[in-house]
Amino acid sequence: MLESMTPQHLKRSVLVFALAPALLSLPGCKAPQSFGDRHAVIVRAEPGLWAEVESDVLEALEQTVFTTRSERKFKVTFIGTDDPDWASLRLWQQILLIGSTDDPIVAETVNSDVVAPALVQTTELWARAQTVTVLYLPQDSQAEAVRELLPGLYDTLAEQYEEWVIERMFVTGVNDSLSSALAELGFTLQVPNVYMVSRDESVIRLGNPYRQGDTDLLRSLLITWEDGARDLTPDELRSWRATIGESRYTTPQEIQEDGFRYAEIEVDGRPGLEIRGVWKDRDEIPAAGPFITRAIPCRNQARTYYIDAWLFAPSVDKYPYVRQLEILLDSFRCVGN
Repeated sequence: MLESMTPQHLKRSVLVFALAPALLSLPGCKAPQSFGDRHAVIVRAEPGLWAEVESDVLEALEQTVFTTRSERKFKVTFIGTDDPDWASLRLWQQILLIGSTDDPIVAETVNSDVVAPALVQTTELWARAQTVTVLYLPQDSQAEAVRELLPGLYDTLAEQYEEWVIERMFVTGVNDSLSSALAELGFTLQVPNVYMVSRDESVIRLGNPYRQGDTDLLRSLLITWEDGARDLTPDELRSWRATIGESRYTTPQEIQEDGFRYAEIEVDGRPGLEIRGVWKDRDEIPAAGPFITRAIPCRNQARTYYIDAWLFAPSVDKYPYVRQLEILLDSFRCVGN
């Protein structure tokens, strides 16, 4: 039964023209642990070249997504080839080298049989859990070569970031017992073991509260259904979310106008509707965060499922956690054909 379940303890791309063998990997068992966030990219390049390509690199990598505000998917920090801070910054998780054999770091890093321009990559070159990417350039027309490599660079970093989010999300494994129990109710979800589960008749609640440093974080999902498979309008789905926000959460939530949007979606081949926006509660010191609400008709069951996911993550970047909620929502499946 769902009520008896408890969470277990926390216990490419276009990698393109060449891969790790193209680099001289220098890791060792004594290498230090890398620093920084996974989406923080330290870019090392010759200052004159950087002046030519800075706007292109930032446009390619610092694409934004709206959570409760616009957030950059990657955050770029530039360091010149002659900057003494390189000794410490090269220990960051994400390093991007841009240059030719004129740069001794690039010359020592890329094997001599690699033909420029090329995007090459390796891991743990100077630190553990580190990814080092090189835009290896010819001697001439270097700015043009950088621009040529940028689409593949973004695709590579974005795909690897996605893999990191999924790996981090499922570090505790998938709760297969929960998936089996949910299947008896008519649907399945791939949920990490760490999520807590409760049920109140046809309302299923999933939650992952935990503390990160000085901050309390919470990822929450609510799933329910009604008889009859029907296509909702955005106003109808918003009205449903307003009702849930008022009646089902410890502190009532309201939908903010800023950032509200809707879209038609498809999950496992089934069309549905999604609304997104920002919730704000009515506490004396109000909290807020992003939400995603979906309605998915399962015509083979003559049912419409409603799923509401929201995040509370103050003072931190929210995109990684929103992406985790999206992955959970995308794992929804109706039982049967």
